[in-house]
Amino acid sequence: MTVSEILVPLQERADAAAMMQDYVAEMAQFAPDVRAGQAYPYFDLYWSEPDSRWPFWLMLDDAKAGFAFLRRDEASMQMAEFFVARPYRRCGVGLGAARRLIARFPGPWRITQRESNGPAIAFWHRVLDSFVAYNEVTTATDAVRREQRFTFP
Repeated sequence: MTVSEILVPLQERADAAAMMQDYVAEMAQFAPDVRAGQAYPYFDLYWSEPDSRWPFWLMLDDAKAGFAFLRRDEASMQMAEFFVARPYRRCGVGLGAARRLIARFPGPWRITQRESNGPAIAFWHRVLDSFVAYNEVTTATDAVRREQRFTFP
């Protein structure tokens, strides 16, 4: 089994949009302001802002096992959205991909999860513990969020 991360080409944007709907449906159970079927508002920007946004497929051999949408603002890199489809969970796809993507973009980072999404918080702790020293804070913007900040390497 080979896990890899590749940029989502423009011609596969519809495939990414379909998988994004699975992600949005799953997020709806943790976020009252998210409804299954709603559009991800920043989706198209990942193909029109190539210097600040990157859509990646998470591949397991030849299968599209998930995605990672990364963005850079003036202060840090951010793991904007990260999703591993259910059939590919608990086999190392997410952990390895997340660490490789972080290493691919050295410098300051910020990763956030909704406080109500316990599985996501646990996942990011597994990714970051023993990989990089991080500070964790709770923020309240549009929702209460857990946020990890660190610099890699």
